[in-house]
Amino acid sequence: MTLGYTDGKTKIKIGFVTLGILSIVTLTAFELRKVVAGPEIDLSCKTKTCEKIVTADNLYPLSGTTSNISDIHIGNRKIYIDTSGKFNEYIVLYPGTNNISISAKDRFGTEVKKDISVYYTGTVGDTTL
Repeated sequence: MTLGYTDGKTKIKIGFVTLGILSIVTLTAFELRKVVAGPEIDLSCKTKTCEKIVTADNLYPLSGTTSNISDIHIGNRKIYIDTSGKFNEYIVLYPGTNNISISAKDRFGTEVKKDISVYYTGTVGDTTL
């Protein structure tokens, strides 16, 4: 007694259906990696690690790239990114240590936060505009 899978056409059909389902599952898993990874922020600073930054300019250029985000803020100010995920902002510094916080969220509410500290050696009356 056979189950009806003995002819060649049926075996080929089952093979194509199995291959199609396997392809759909593989593509879905590949695309879900972005959701699982969450938001990412990569800062470009004057120093390699964005630590112990000392500057004499009262405007600090803060730039970087992001991925998998829907909302990004520097402090309480919303900033905008281009289509490739890059941003470039200038931060006004006050004499002494300036703590800058960059936070980003993805559409599922997962948040990532980066903090940097910039020490401004100038005085209040200095201007580099």
